[in-house]
This record gives sequence, C-alpha cells and structure tokens, in this order.
Amino acid sequence: MILVYTHRITTRVRYVFTHFFNTYTDHEVSFTNVLETFIAHSGPKLSYTKKALGNEFFIQSHVLLFEQGLKDYDISLDLWGDTPAFFACVENSAIPFDLFAASFYMLSRYEEYMPHLKDHMGRFNTQNSLLFAEDKLKLPVVDIWAQQFLDRFLIDFPEIQKKAHPPLLKTVLEVPECFAYQSKSLLRSVVESLLDLISFRLGSLVDRMAVRFGVRKDPYDVYDDWIAWHQKQHISTNVLFLFARPGTHDRNISIFKKRFQSKIKQVSDYVPVSLLASFQSVGSVDMLEEERKRLGLLIHRQLRIVRQHHLRLRFPDSYRDFTACGYQHDYSLQFTDRAGYRAGTGFPFYFYDLSSEQRTSLQIHPVAVSESILRKQGTPRKARRLLETLKKHGTLYGTPLTLVALPTMIDNRKNNSPWRRMFRIFLEEYVQ
Repeated sequence: MILVYTHRITTRVRYVFTHFFNTYTDHEVSFTNVLETFIAHSGPKLSYTKKALGNEFFIQSHVLLFEQGLKDYDISLDLWGDTPAFFACVENSAIPFDLFAASFYMLSRYEEYMPHLKDHMGRFNTQNSLLFAEDKLKLPVVDIWAQQFLDRFLIDFPEIQKKAHPPLLKTVLEVPECFAYQSKSLLRSVVESLLDLISFRLGSLVDRMAVRFGVRKDPYDVYDDWIAWHQKQHISTNVLFLFARPGTHDRNISIFKKRFQSKIKQVSDYVPVSLLASFQSVGSVDMLEEERKRLGLLIHRQLRIVRQHHLRLRFPDSYRDFTACGYQHDYSLQFTDRAGYRAGTGFPFYFYDLSSEQRTSLQIHPVAVSESILRKQGTPRKARRLLETLKKHGTLYGTPLTLVALPTMIDNRKNNSPWRRMFRIFLEEYVQ
C-alpha cells in the first residue's frame, strides 16, 4: 500500500490519486493528515502538501485539489522533458510539476466549464484546448506524466510495480444510418435520387437502383465483415445504433422498419449493441430514456454503453443524464475535428462532476480518433500514418487506442476499397 500525507483530504485528492495508482500501478493508495501515522509507515509513501516535512518524497501541492467550485487559473505551459506540463513546483519538490493537480484539471475537463467559444453545433471548440497552441493534442500527456513520475518514484521505492499495459485497441462502430438505400421510404428515396441526379452522382444513382431492385447488397450492410474481422483478431468492439425518431441531425431509418430491427437483433447476437444517443436528446433526459427503453426492449438487454451523436456534449449535464438513465460507459469524449486525447489520456476514468464535487459512476472511455478525422487526412496512406502515430503511444506509455468508425469505413463499393483494405490490414497488424 502507498500512503499519501496531505494537509487536507478532499474528494478531489481521493479521486485523482486513486485513479492514478489504480491505473498505472498494482498498488492501493491510502491517505492520512496525521503526521505521526505518516512517519510510522514503513512502506512506500509521499507527502503532497505545501511544504516538505523533512527529507521524504515530497510533491508541492497546487491549490486546485483543495478548493471547491471553479476558478479561472492563469496557466502557463512549460516542458517536463519533452512533454508540455503545468502547475510548476518549487525546487525542493521531487518532481518539477504537480502532475496530480494537472491530471485532475485534464480528467475533470475543467477548462470546458469555463467560458469558451463553441462551434456551430454548440460543441467545445478544439482551439480552446490548453494544448492546441503547442500542437500537442496527439500526446496522452496524463499518461506520459504518470510514467515520468513513476520513473522517479521507483528510485526511492523499487518495490513498486508498474501495471503492465500491452498495446490495446478498442473499436466502436457508430451507426447513424443502418442502410444506405434499403428500407427508406419511397418519398425519401425519390428525393435522394433527384439530388444524386442534380449533382451528377450517377454512380450513387445506379447503386441505389441496384439495391432497391435486389441486384446488389446495400453498401452499408457490412456488419458481418465487421464482426468477423474483430473476432478473428480478438479485438473488442461495440456497435451503437441511432434508434430515434427523425430529426434535422438524426436521419436514420424509421425505428419501426422490420429490416432495421432485424439487423440490430442479428448484430446483437455476436457483439455488444447499445445506443447512439440522438442529437435532439441533448437536454432531454425523457427523450434519452425513451430511446434507451425502445432499443433495450428490441434486443432484450440492458443498455450500459452510450455515445452522443455528433459529440454534442454539455458539461456536466450530458453525463448526468447518461447516469440517470443507467449508463455505465460513455464513448463520446473526443475532439470533433482533430485526433488526440481530449482528457490527456486514453485510459478509462470515472467522470468527476465539478458542480457536485463528487466522482460519478459513469466511466469515460476516451476516443483518440474517428473516421471523419481519418478521412480528413485525404488518403488511406496518410490515415494509416496517423493511426501508427497513435499506436506508438500504446507501446511507449501503454495508452489504449479507441477508434470510432461508421459503416462507410468498410463500405463495400469499389471506390471505397482502398479505405476498406487499409482498415482491415490495420486490424490484422495491430497486435503483431
């Protein structure tokens, strides 16, 4: 057991230290504010307070973990080795930065509670991120700080065991539209056909007619391939369906279509299936609960996993709503337009609600990259290069890589074959 002495034991202190030692080591952590207890402890220990008590392993504490509510801190970035860091400590601190306060700032998404500019959908703008100006969004800084701290801590306490983290890939198939052409209403098919014609998308028009008349398989009906590829490589995956009434930003097939329902049931027989929460459900826990109940009744399972369509998160309201509906795992935390680690880590962590000052039961699974970001790279080769960059973090720091794709990633149309091949090969080679 690792003992931490601090002048005041707060929920913030318990939260971040517990996450840290449970995630990166095989040791439990305990806390005390009694000096005699700290001195008497013969095992690994550190003091986290304002001033060193003696010659112990000491980290000078920033005030962040001892306050409540929000404060607009003037944060300046410096370098810890080659990695950006903040909340610098005094010279006699064993490490140059208060990584625990900095990690709490990142994990709690403190900066997203502060006034900031939003994008056209009302979402957190990536440019507001602390690491954006340094172009370090792709670095899992919290995981790097952890390794740098442990390298120093193990000098004094070599009996500490780092937790083994072999490279881990997790994927999510996000399904805002189950089929490209099948099961859509006649009116919608006619309108989309006219738009194809007006835009000279003749290939799409031919595909649509071929699918409608049963000559060709729907290009989004790639679920068997998705499941088979992941099972063959023993890679964990979840499939999240949008199962909501139509809206401006929610344009899936009617939830009452038998083919749609049958496909969801079929997929749920092989991999975990859950909900892609609709864009319109944000701010409406009743609508979110209605979507959860309908999909749960269809597949006869309790839904535990959720992702917000279009990543329309509001802190802390969205996560409070997810928790109220019984969700335990969220896959919504990612940058909308860049690859990287929005909370500075790829490891799952429990959401800390700054408004109520307590750790919630909702576990956040940070997403490092999604298909839209891969497509922005321009070519499959450049997208693969980005994936390899993120993959290296798993080798260096044990950081898991969570990737979100749509059926379009392995769309079976000819013009998509380079992307389909790139993704399949990446899955096959990830664990090699």
